[in-house]
Amino acid sequence: MIEEQKVSQPRRDFAEQTVEKVMSRLVDTAKVDAVFGHPVERGNATVIPCSEVSVGFGFGFGGGPVDEKGNQPGGGAGAGGSARGRPIAAIVVTQDDVRVEPIMDLTKVALAGMTTGTFMLLWLLRLVRGTKGEKGPSFSKLKRAIES
Repeated sequence: MIEEQKVSQPRRDFAEQTVEKVMSRLVDTAKVDAVFGHPVERGNATVIPCSEVSVGFGFGFGGGPVDEKGNQPGGGAGAGGSARGRPIAAIVVTQDDVRVEPIMDLTKVALAGMTTGTFMLLWLLRLVRGTKGEKGPSFSKLKRAIES
């Protein structure tokens, strides 16, 4: 007879140890050194690079049901994670002032523009075509609506 599924103590301890290791590594990754680079001095100016750090992870484990003899025949565990950093700004310190110079990600700007353009085109097509069985507005009506 198969009893209710239970996780054995050694597997639970292993899972807890794994989570503790991953969490300690995440804390090490998210330190100030990961966000602010080493200052670089050039002439009368000091430049401090700044970045954005994103970290994510997931894990899971499981086992088969406990049989009549108390054995747990199968089980497994898995984990995965990712970390990424990208430059977002540079702090420029001179004798006269301190300023933050943002770093523009042109790829994101281009993708946002293409997405917005596609969205607008699809809605205009829908407006012009109307729904099935219903005639959409004429171009003269559309022009009058835009001009008013």
